[in-house]
Amino acid sequence: MTILVDRKPANHLVLTQSLATLLVTLSILIQSNATFAQELSTNLAGRLAPALDTVLDTAPRSLLTAESEFSAYDRQQIEQLADLGRLNQSAGEFQQASSQFRQALHVARINNGLYHESQITIVDDIIDAEISLRNWDEVNNFYAYQEHLYQRLYKMDDPRLEAGLKKISAWHINALNVNLDGKRVDHLRQANKLFKLRMQIAENTLSMDDPQVAVLARNIKICERELFLASDLNREMMVRQEKANQSRRQAYLDNERRLIVNLD
Repeated sequence: MTILVDRKPANHLVLTQSLATLLVTLSILIQSNATFAQELSTNLAGRLAPALDTVLDTAPRSLLTAESEFSAYDRQQIEQLADLGRLNQSAGEFQQASSQFRQALHVARINNGLYHESQITIVDDIIDAEISLRNWDEVNNFYAYQEHLYQRLYKMDDPRLEAGLKKISAWHINALNVNLDGKRVDHLRQANKLFKLRMQIAENTLSMDDPQVAVLARNIKICERELFLASDLNREMMVRQEKANQSRRQAYLDNERRLIVNLD
């Protein structure tokens, strides 16, 4: 009995001390709840993305900052979203990358205005992601937007306009040469329009004996010819020509079958 009586107070003392320690710990946790919750959220977010574990292990600490630190449209979000998108792109998470790039573009438009050169690299990133996903309609849409962006940002004598239009025309030429998306004629029209616009730029910025002028003139001629061959007018002419050829062949056959009678 003495042993049992002696142990109960000892256990009670240990329990009291443990309870006190627990209350102090809880008090500390409650006081630092915001910091703890933020760090916990960041750690859980990293663990819930297994496809990115290896990449995130080497990512700068700033990239792992919880989004709640900034407002949804904070200017700092632009660079962070773009960097995270590139990490996802390098890890093969193309859909996630495209989503983050689009969000970065949205924030950039809000902070910098509807037309700002900061959008160009973001649109390039979106296009790369959509090409990886083989979303050709989206690729064409964003190239069209980028073309509009270049023309709004730069004047005709600005070399950045020529460089941007050259990049976009290269896409259309490559797409039509391999018939990438079954829209060869659409790519031809876009390429022809861009070549003519670039010719206007060349006429204002280059001498007429510059090799670039000759290249553009040749490309315009090729596009015009191919567009004519693909046109309704050409198809109608081909049909008429075929009918005329058939009529001539039939007349020749009828003449061969005609009975010739010689009268003595």
